[in-house]
Amino acid sequence: MKIAIDGPAGSGKSSLAKEIAKRLGVLYVDTGAMYRAITLKLLKENESSYEEILKNTKISFDGDKIFLDGRDVSKEIRENEISNKTSEMSKKKIIRDYLVKMQREIASDKDVVMEGRDIGSVVLKDAEYKFFLTADVETRAMRRYKQIDDDKVSFEEILE
Repeated sequence: MKIAIDGPAGSGKSSLAKEIAKRLGVLYVDTGAMYRAITLKLLKENESSYEEILKNTKISFDGDKIFLDGRDVSKEIRENEISNKTSEMSKKKIIRDYLVKMQREIASDKDVVMEGRDIGSVVLKDAEYKFFLTADVETRAMRRYKQIDDDKVSFEEILE
């Protein structure tokens, strides 16, 4: 069974997906965390070397934790620098293609609840259940503000 949960940042995708996966006893896949992990790895690399680096990159999940090449990067990927660069990096075709392929492979032989952008329309087009969540901008900003847990960033900056 495949469950796809789409929606903008801060709409509650992660909270809902984690709870559904827990109740069903299936794998929860946070695709946003995958993009953050790749951003962490490629941030200081030359774009011409991305293809080779991606070929040798492993991403895995264990509950709420995400591992990049065997190392727990769950906290590191939530740092402000990574958050700010992830959107830019995710626009690169080579990165999107790599992660979409990986996400499809993860879901190919197991039951999953996968959340992120374009999950139901691109990644898991064949998902049995698809949900699209929304929330007003203030609610989304507050969720992100609480998630970041960084004294250097104000709620107003996130709202903007």
